[in-house]
Amino acid sequence: MPINFRIDANGLPDGREPKMDFLESSFFDDNGPRRCLPAPAEVRALSGADQARPQPRPVKFEHLNLLVKFGPHVAIAEAQSLWVIKRVLCNEVPVPEVYGWRVDGGDVFIYMQLVRGETLKDQWDFQSTVEKRTICDHLRQITTSLRRVEQDPNNLFIGSINRHHLLDIVFEGEPPGGPFATVKQFNDWFSRLPWLRFPDSENIQDPYRTFLPDTGTIKLTHGDLHQGNIIVSSTKPPRILAVVDWAHAGWYPDYWEYCKAAYTCSYDGEWRVKWIPVFLDPRPEVHEVFAEYTRALGAV
Repeated sequence: MPINFRIDANGLPDGREPKMDFLESSFFDDNGPRRCLPAPAEVRALSGADQARPQPRPVKFEHLNLLVKFGPHVAIAEAQSLWVIKRVLCNEVPVPEVYGWRVDGGDVFIYMQLVRGETLKDQWDFQSTVEKRTICDHLRQITTSLRRVEQDPNNLFIGSINRHHLLDIVFEGEPPGGPFATVKQFNDWFSRLPWLRFPDSENIQDPYRTFLPDTGTIKLTHGDLHQGNIIVSSTKPPRILAVVDWAHAGWYPDYWEYCKAAYTCSYDGEWRVKWIPVFLDPRPEVHEVFAEYTRALGAV
């Protein structure tokens, strides 16, 4: 029987620290303990005019095998997610190794391994049916490992990895929500969001709420499993090198991973219809309701 792993929010690196170095990481092993991570000012200088964007492109330091993701919308919770997934699941869920973080001038800088490969989005059309199946079978192994991770049974919640409010882009621009103690509490909050902009919103009868399941379990969730966040090798046969962009990750109802994956691609496309069900259990009945809410919120 597979071993289930446990993550305790209290065991994460302290997110209140403005500077964190993971000295046990390969960055310091390879470059020596005296090697410092590039300062935020150096990262900004290399970013140039791009740093003025709400979501600047990550900066690469090729010679250091380093990528720095930064900006005002980057959260320390993403670094904590990378740290704990690598620590608990090792290579079962391939993610970039995180080397540290900095908080500077309202921006968070996450220093992580530069994964050299191609996005599945760029490579998908060049894969044979057999290769596509191989990739999706590997994704199934990855998502199965994620879903084996458990919370402390005495500290169950729906929220970001560090037990703070939820970070999914679906909720961008909405009042922060979470953590929630139960799936029902989350569903009650999520289902009310589209109605908050209307007067007397509490008295509006929501026609969709009863279709959100309150009896599911809480699962560790990536929250953005689209082809652009899956890095594969350029060699044949293709291998998944890393699943990246854990900005939306957290503890969510068990339906959330499928609904988000299905919502981030073409409704009638092959990826959604044929391949997502290979690596995620389909929840089409919940997705229809989920889609109504996300469209009402203006989420894309």
